[in-house]
Amino acid sequence: MHVRLSIRTATVVAATLAVSAACGTSNPARPSVSFATPSTQSPADGAAFNFSQQPLTLTIANAPKTGAGSTTYLVEVSTAASFDPMVFSRGDIPEGSDGVTTVTLPVLDAGRTYYWRSRAVVDGVEGALSNVANFLVRANVVFQAPVPVLPANGPVFTERPTFVVQNASRTGTAGAVTYEFQVSTSSTFASLLTSATVPEQPSQTSWTPPVDLPEGTIYWRARAIDASNSAASEYSSPRSIDRQPSSGDQLDLRTVTIVQGPGNIASWPATARVTATTAQNGIVCIDHTHLNSWPGTVFFDDPSTQVQGNQWMFAFINGRWYGGSGRWYRPGQACKDTETNDGFSGTFYMDGNEPLRSYVPRNGDLIGLMSSTPNRFYPSMRTVDERSNVVVVRWGG
Repeated sequence: MHVRLSIRTATVVAATLAVSAACGTSNPARPSVSFATPSTQSPADGAAFNFSQQPLTLTIANAPKTGAGSTTYLVEVSTAASFDPMVFSRGDIPEGSDGVTTVTLPVLDAGRTYYWRSRAVVDGVEGALSNVANFLVRANVVFQAPVPVLPANGPVFTERPTFVVQNASRTGTAGAVTYEFQVSTSSTFASLLTSATVPEQPSQTSWTPPVDLPEGTIYWRARAIDASNSAASEYSSPRSIDRQPSSGDQLDLRTVTIVQGPGNIASWPATARVTATTAQNGIVCIDHTHLNSWPGTVFFDDPSTQVQGNQWMFAFINGRWYGGSGRWYRPGQACKDTETNDGFSGTFYMDGNEPLRSYVPRNGDLIGLMSSTPNRFYPSMRTVDERSNVVVVRWGG
């Protein structure tokens, strides 16, 4: 503070002369002491603040005086260097001790640059305005909760499923965004099986837990965090998954009557493992470990369309399991719209093959799901004879 005073000697002299000239020796409003202008101290000129850091406090370096005159301060804040319009003005601020005076601002609008200055009033006489400083209040960052994508509610057949969310929508300019994933056996998340915070990825953000999850009902959720702006979203709505045994056929294909597709499908090696399924709300998804690695082939005579394989469906009808090769899927495609719930004929393209053609799955019915390389019109479009394991799930979850 003593250094600041010494380099402002010229200002002190100028202010003293200005006050003396204005007041005259006989002016009863003349201050009893000579004084200089105060100076803006903090925020420093050009400082920037997150919206959440408000309210901000301005600090003024007290006006140097030659005596102990009664001193108050006026502070002005504007969104323009011309101080028009004024967004905040307060006078009669008592001088603070220890050489500085402070004033706390109201919460200011986000995404704006603000200019501020001060003036000392000694013994009722106004001094010159201080230097002008400016600061930025960054845009207020508000996040919506991220949207869970995978795995969907329902059975999961891998010890370490990958959790995926659609990135949280937001307003304002966010900094580095991360996502906190939580996994628990409780819908309240009172205790956690595992959790992690990972950087945001383009469009969707995913995370695979580093530990095996136990079999049974598992709940998961996620939220977006912008630590630099002290902002975070709400957690996504909890989703539940049913962790099922992760390997092997849950249905003995040797006991199944195949009504569509190769009859020797039971002998095809199960080189892929089903990781998650959905069989509800007009969609059937069969995720598996060879989703992007089995070879594709041209779909009939359409060189612009590649297919990787077929979904398989199995139903328990009149005390016996029946199965058939259903809809085609493209390389990397796990899900197919069922188009209709009138029966396996429309749902899974079982053509005229009974009894699957007329079978109408009801919510809660056990059905089998499997993926394989192309075979619906075997050996047409044959690539390699491989399949996934068979999992048994309930229709509708």
